[in-house]
Amino acid sequence: MPYTQFHVSTEKLGHHYPVVCSDNAGGKHRFYIENAPAASKKPDLTFCEGGNNSGRVVGLARFPRFSSNCEVLIVNDECPKNEDWKTVSKRGFVTMQYSFHTPVSGEMRSLVWKKTRSMGGGSSPYPNMKLVDEQSGDVLGVFSTDHSSLVAGDLDMRVNYGESFDRWAFVTGVAVREAQRRKNNSSVRALDNRATAGAAIGGMGAGGGA
Repeated sequence: MPYTQFHVSTEKLGHHYPVVCSDNAGGKHRFYIENAPAASKKPDLTFCEGGNNSGRVVGLARFPRFSSNCEVLIVNDECPKNEDWKTVSKRGFVTMQYSFHTPVSGEMRSLVWKKTRSMGGGSSPYPNMKLVDEQSGDVLGVFSTDHSSLVAGDLDMRVNYGESFDRWAFVTGVAVREAQRRKNNSSVRALDNRATAGAAIGGMGAGGGA
């Protein structure tokens, strides 16, 4: 059944993400996103049905080293886990855009996640995202970021293209946000390392005159 909203939250310990989503009949469903450590051989993100990582896997995401792109896979009975990974390609350096291709109503379409400050809610310093059909210009979904985390927030679907399409929007949207979170954390660590090294060098220079 098609979904209308995915509410993504963050666990207090670690960066795993419980998800509660609503369908267009008013029902509630749960997903759980397991975030693998960097040294793990598992996919970076594993999307499971239910409230923990023991549920059926419905999606995967990975972040190739030395690349700004994401790779995602929707898992179902017709799609084994080791096939049909799709690349979500990052465009540009200043204006963030991530594009991918997926079937929409039987036709392959080019979709792109873009920043937006005019759509969606939330009070985060990070801009929200909108999913746009590049051929028609239609906005298909809006990901509003929560103030507490770059990944947590609400994905509101604006079209009824079916459950499979909703999961594509869900998996790609979270993958893009997680890629941004990891990049931000890497940048902060790099700045901290430079500051620590500079302080150490400065301390050595100040201590030499016995």
